[in-house]
Amino acid sequence: MIPRPRRDCESLWTRLACCVYIVFAMVRTLALTLLLPLVAPLVACNKDKLIPNTPLKDTKLNREIVRVLERYRRAMEKRDAATILSMVHPTYQDNSGGTEAQYDLDFERVKGFLVDKFKRATRVRFRIEYQRLTSRGREAKVDTWIDATFVYEHPGAPPRWRRYTDYNRYTLLKDGPTWRFISGL
Repeated sequence: MIPRPRRDCESLWTRLACCVYIVFAMVRTLALTLLLPLVAPLVACNKDKLIPNTPLKDTKLNREIVRVLERYRRAMEKRDAATILSMVHPTYQDNSGGTEAQYDLDFERVKGFLVDKFKRATRVRFRIEYQRLTSRGREAKVDTWIDATFVYEHPGAPPRWRRYTDYNRYTLLKDGPTWRFISGL
């Protein structure tokens, strides 16, 4: 049988333990109160800044490319084929993800494609959600999620709302001071 401590000692040790706990709690609280404002900015400064509403790092290069894609997005909504065509490099080549040559687009076919599609589409809303941007030398690849809605008038049928959503990769080439599309439209 284990001997029990005397009553008066038990209360003395309990009081002492409570006092020690309270002192440590106060020191911990005081330390956090004083150190947290000093440490928080240091932790926040280490985090990479992002371009607003994207997961892309805020760098000069990334901002340039996002500006080009936003200009393209606005031109799509305005159905401005001339602006889009001015953003396409003469070496543009895209197989549109298929194996049939009839769907391949090159610089010469882009204009006809845009004009034909824009004649039939109205009320265009075109949203680009940026996923990833990689660059190497003069070439950049931008992985995106496209969400487009529009009214499409097909010959012989009444106008209908359409929605197009898909992942897309835009490839751009630095051509002098500007970035131009070489695939992905």
